[in-house]
Amino acid sequence: MNISKIKNLLASGNISANEVNPLIDSIEVQHFGQLSELEKNSLREIINTILLLSQDQNSGVYINNPDKAESLLEALG
Repeated sequence: MNISKIKNLLASGNISANEVNPLIDSIEVQHFGQLSELEKNSLREIINTILLLSQDQNSGVYINNPDKAESLLEALG
């Protein structure tokens, strides 16, 4: 997934469940400079939610790379 698609997803506020892992897998900290504050906030909210839901075994949520998700969240501040 390229940065343009990532920006469009984040700006739309309409990200489907099957796009969350590819989004996390694709985005890198160096991309943050290309994101608006709104896009960064959306990303922060998505990562927070997916990490929280992935801890609940009954949610059915699976995250491919939790370490990267946590690293991205930390970088977002």
